[in-house]
Amino acid sequence: MKVERCRVEAIGTKARDTARLETSIMVRSWVNTNPATQGITSVQLRLVEDELRIAIHGAAQGDPFNWGEVAVEAIYAENASSRRGMAFVARYHFGFLDTLIEGNVNAGLLVLAAFHTFHDGSHRSNYFSREFFHEVSP
Repeated sequence: MKVERCRVEAIGTKARDTARLETSIMVRSWVNTNPATQGITSVQLRLVEDELRIAIHGAAQGDPFNWGEVAVEAIYAENASSRRGMAFVARYHFGFLDTLIEGNVNAGLLVLAAFHTFHDGSHRSNYFSREFFHEVSP
């Protein structure tokens, strides 16, 4: 039996293509539905010169921690024929830790999945977290 090899390449909608997707359901301020979270407390998504940007604030052992703002790497539509952006990917690099953020808006909530990878030799386990956010009134 002959096995054929195929090449698979992962691609996404680059952040620079933001202008082609409608992002208004994401562009707003969000706060965690759990006020006692020890993770991400609030998120702001904003459009700056056709680039979607994310700013995250968290709680580090009970103290506020500003993650800063980064450009969203990729934006995804509801389906292949849709122009409505509803999900995104962003990365934070903290030196000792990298965090991949995957977010989507569903039923009026922002759902963030975070994949945390340690690079500091501490032997801590890499971990996953998921949190839910509701819109903050302007």
